[in-house]
Amino acid sequence: MKKTIFIISFLSFISIASMAQSDYWRTKNIMTFNWEIATPLGSEFTNKTSISGANIEFRHFVNNNFSLGAGIHWNTFEDYISPTVYEKADGSTAVYSDLVPQVFVLPMLVKGHYYFDAGNQLKPYVGLGIGAQYSEQNLYYNIFVSSAENWGFAARPEAGLMYQLPNRRGGFNLNVGYNYATNENPDFKMESMSHLGYSIGGWWNLY
Repeated sequence: MKKTIFIISFLSFISIASMAQSDYWRTKNIMTFNWEIATPLGSEFTNKTSISGANIEFRHFVNNNFSLGAGIHWNTFEDYISPTVYEKADGSTAVYSDLVPQVFVLPMLVKGHYYFDAGNQLKPYVGLGIGAQYSEQNLYYNIFVSSAENWGFAARPEAGLMYQLPNRRGGFNLNVGYNYATNENPDFKMESMSHLGYSIGGWWNLY
């Protein structure tokens, strides 16, 4: 209930604040495509920053200061653990192997963004995305692999900056967001599959 009240209040504030309009920024519908660097949080399974990520979004401008849309993010986190001996608790079996833990995450979010006026071509913004996250977890060892998959709730507060080219057909986009997710896997000691994402890319105007 508290989360619902917060979300309603947040969107109400954005709607009221979006009265101010810019004469230059006349974009109605845009697509963004970004390369995403991400750092996993709260996981012993893998904690290495990944550069194997991207995201794509559609944004519809209700007015010059507020947009609604949807986005899909994807990232693959992978680590490497040097060969060592792994022995069962009862001492009956021992295996010598390296380990490659791998996690794939796919957050799918409905998003709202509020844009601040900062000149003719710059648009700083804040946003909130809510939806679901699908995830796959794999542990590679020797010639074997242990796998799991699951779904969880996802929420992504974010902030960024859009630059519009003089021809208004598109521009550049910078973004940083905290992707909270409820996915977990106790077998792999993963209590959280949340991550920080840093995006850089471009956008183009669909009108």
